[in-house]
Amino acid sequence: MNKIRVAIVGCGGIANAHANAYRANQEQCELVACADTVPAAAQSFGTKYNCQPFSDIELMLDSVKPDAISICTPPNSHLPLTAQAAAKKINVLCEKPMARNSAEAAQMVDIVTRSGITFMNGLCHSFHGPVNQAKQLLDSGKLGKLVHFYNRFAGKFEGVEQRWFVDPAVAGGGILLDTAVHSLSVFLHLVGDVDAVRAFLSTTLPITTEDSAALLLRGVNGVTGEISCSWVTTPGEWVFRLYGTQGVAEIDYDATPNLRYRLTQGDWVSVPYQGPDRFALEIRHFLDCVSSGATPLVSAAMGARTIAIIDEAYRSAGIARC
Repeated sequence: MNKIRVAIVGCGGIANAHANAYRANQEQCELVACADTVPAAAQSFGTKYNCQPFSDIELMLDSVKPDAISICTPPNSHLPLTAQAAAKKINVLCEKPMARNSAEAAQMVDIVTRSGITFMNGLCHSFHGPVNQAKQLLDSGKLGKLVHFYNRFAGKFEGVEQRWFVDPAVAGGGILLDTAVHSLSVFLHLVGDVDAVRAFLSTTLPITTEDSAALLLRGVNGVTGEISCSWVTTPGEWVFRLYGTQGVAEIDYDATPNLRYRLTQGDWVSVPYQGPDRFALEIRHFLDCVSSGATPLVSAAMGARTIAIIDEAYRSAGIARC
């Protein structure tokens, strides 16, 4: 079988995670090109990963003709880049958040549906090995009936006030779109859809978007949820907890192993994980879907759903966005 020829658009920090994950799956793919509007960034990235650099994205798509691309650029470019790729029948793995708002996400879903390309949203925590070990634990019934979901992703993001993450015209919002979108994807993956959300936002930094937030959720199945996130608190905390009628499971990204659980009677049980990291698993899934035509776990529809929930969260907090 011919290898899938892939290219990366945007040569910033997250592009390195994609490039290394493609390398980890090199039996399925070949990284052939990269593009960035900053020529020096493209050149440096191309040298590092032994792929052809471009500063003109259209030229790269037309001359290299990749089978698939990773979009690793800021959110305001996700819609036009997806449209550009879809017009050329190029499959897309688009970094989170899928779009700045639901209107853009809906346009992306329409474009993807009409073109027939494989589109996956890069919500990588749905592929984190211990998260899926926890899903297996839930599905086994060991924890009993799931009652409550808790998550906190928080840590000091030094210098964020100087980055595009806090520019509403580029990012669409603040930490909800940068960080809570991951948390929501895991809620959808482990719990199911959401039928109510309420947000409380705060800002400590001299910026116009929220840098800390708390969400209250209710799933369509009645499971309640709490999600909190912050760019300004220290030390960091990266944890999920799942509370059932027969026990609790905890995924702590700073612990080894990440997953442990405790039943009604008994001590904490640690669950080791030996597999690939979440980026390698995410890329493997994307490549498998490109090859088979299967719908990705984090499809365009699911990516759009995370944005719709965030839009509702902002509305509940009285925030109008672009």
